[in-house]
Amino acid sequence: MSIELSDIPAAVAGYLDTQVTTTVSEVTPKDENQDVLTPGQDGTFTVTVTNAGPPGGVRLINVIYHVEINDGSVAKLIAPQNAVKAAFDKIDDTTPIPGGTQRGEMFVKTFTDTTLDVGETQPPLHLDLHCLDQGDAKIKARIHADVDQSALFPTSLSPNEEQTVKVV
Repeated sequence: MSIELSDIPAAVAGYLDTQVTTTVSEVTPKDENQDVLTPGQDGTFTVTVTNAGPPGGVRLINVIYHVEINDGSVAKLIAPQNAVKAAFDKIDDTTPIPGGTQRGEMFVKTFTDTTLDVGETQPPLHLDLHCLDQGDAKIKARIHADVDQSALFPTSLSPNEEQTVKVV
């Protein structure tokens, strides 16, 4: 089987689309005295990511969550910013969105769980949103990641060979 190097980026994207499972929990009110979400109120939800197990799974590194809400008139995501996670407007940004800022889309980087091993489920990512108006909005989440090349292309030494030199 021949593989063209130019096929690798598409293969990685295909792997993330088909072998990594991302789930978004139901949004619940942050105020424990409320049982429904209402305009002006904050809600909380989690995003959980699971990598494929053996034998087809590969180790992922540089995991970044991409979270968006489809109707910003109903609710907005609230950017986290603390020692554990921060949100960014673009995947390659280096300046975080100020914590508490509302966005329709953001890229969330955690500073503790940036690797997703084969068969592993990362600890849930806890996020908040702010309700603006009545209606329905859908939260969509996925990850961006790199395949750990050292797991795909391990470095190993060939067996040693010896030869005796006889000098007379």
